[in-house]
Amino acid sequence: MAVRRRMPLIIAFIACCLLGYTVLWIRTSNPPYEALEQHISSPKPMHPVEEPVSVDEQYLAFFTHSGFQNQLIQAWYLNRTLLLPRALFGQPFGWSLFDKLHIEHQLRDVTLSPAQACIQHDAELERYGVECPEPNRYTMMPFDEIFDLDWAKQHVRIVSRDDMSYEWMEKNFEIARAGAANQDNGSYVDGDILFFKDETRYNWRIFDTPHQSERLGKYLASLDIYQMREFPQKLIHFGSLFGSGKMPIRRPEHYEFLRKLQRSIVYRHPVVTEVADNFLQSLGGPGAFIGLHISPLTIVAADFFRSGDGWFVQALPRNVQNAVTQITLSIDKHPDVPSLQEQLAIIPQNPQFDQCLTLAKTRNVTLIYMATDAPHPSSNSDFAILYSSFPCTFTIDSFSTKLNQPAWNSLSNATNAHDGTPMKKYLIPLIDATIASRGRLFIGTEASTFSGYVYRLHDVFWSQQAADALTGQR
Repeated sequence: MAVRRRMPLIIAFIACCLLGYTVLWIRTSNPPYEALEQHISSPKPMHPVEEPVSVDEQYLAFFTHSGFQNQLIQAWYLNRTLLLPRALFGQPFGWSLFDKLHIEHQLRDVTLSPAQACIQHDAELERYGVECPEPNRYTMMPFDEIFDLDWAKQHVRIVSRDDMSYEWMEKNFEIARAGAANQDNGSYVDGDILFFKDETRYNWRIFDTPHQSERLGKYLASLDIYQMREFPQKLIHFGSLFGSGKMPIRRPEHYEFLRKLQRSIVYRHPVVTEVADNFLQSLGGPGAFIGLHISPLTIVAADFFRSGDGWFVQALPRNVQNAVTQITLSIDKHPDVPSLQEQLAIIPQNPQFDQCLTLAKTRNVTLIYMATDAPHPSSNSDFAILYSSFPCTFTIDSFSTKLNQPAWNSLSNATNAHDGTPMKKYLIPLIDATIASRGRLFIGTEASTFSGYVYRLHDVFWSQQAADALTGQR
């Protein structure tokens, strides 16, 4: 079944918000600083704006060009309510100065049609060189409709935000500006808002221990969470909190929070779950295959999910060879699995999906599920060594039986309830990730944040399977 899967950028935020931005846990012999007190332990649900919160509430806001993990951690550190914008699928925008990021968000607000928003912000479009977004190339929806945020909500109060205007914050939370002159960058106060407007993507580095300015690295300035907890302003508003070293973690309890947060955020979209379960059944279930992710595409400075040229394109032959090597090594470690030469003698030339399934069950032949952006990988010469070494390699397009048709129908009928956008092309990468993560082994692409997230999904799933097995034995 042919699937239209290729776009210049399928998802702008998925990998980056979940890759677990490389945080540093630096062991130290220094006396421990007084730990932050535990935050309110009762569940903190995702609040619709109509549901009021305390008049004494303090808030944290940001622009979501590249995820929300750092923002959740920061809100937890500061015990502030997080104003969480919607997640962006499709046509992305990368890091920019604060005011440009603000315009990028306002162009996609639900309060106006894209055409109306572009007319309203015509002057800003010209000033910042921003193009009016094409409605058929993106869609937005609340994060908790895509990911499981139940654990996060027990530790961070979250308010869903679909209007990025200052007027929205003033109307709903009495967060008002006082008319101070706008600044393009720097930190300054305007009424109830303390702004941190980056001059570069490496402006402020935020530490979880005091007095860390000597470890700035490539950053220009430092903040620490103890200092920030004393800020009296009702709202702290960042532009971007993106960055692999933006928030180095030193305290063990903070690293433990990060670890639990990362493991808790998994896909929860019902169509993703339904379709992945259907296709997994066709593969023989979790553990019946090896999961693989090979990307021919790139992530530029980890800003985006997938794009059309760059390092991964140049490294594709090497990535494929690395995958073949790792699969071969895994086979060699298991004497009950036929060797590569023995398998090639068993498998017919150009095997069909059902033939490979039978051989996997009866002769222990290695079955591979590959998540990839590459169109028609079986006819791509860069993948030739993979298919010649492991002919029983399949992709999402391989699921074409009658048993799979209900899943394809669900996927084709899936729409964004907020704007009616068909979701098929946006959900396929999530389904790909889910299936690949259920392999008994997962092998990813070096430096790919998407692979990094699938590794985590794999770890979470199989850890839970092991825990369930232990529970069942008691």
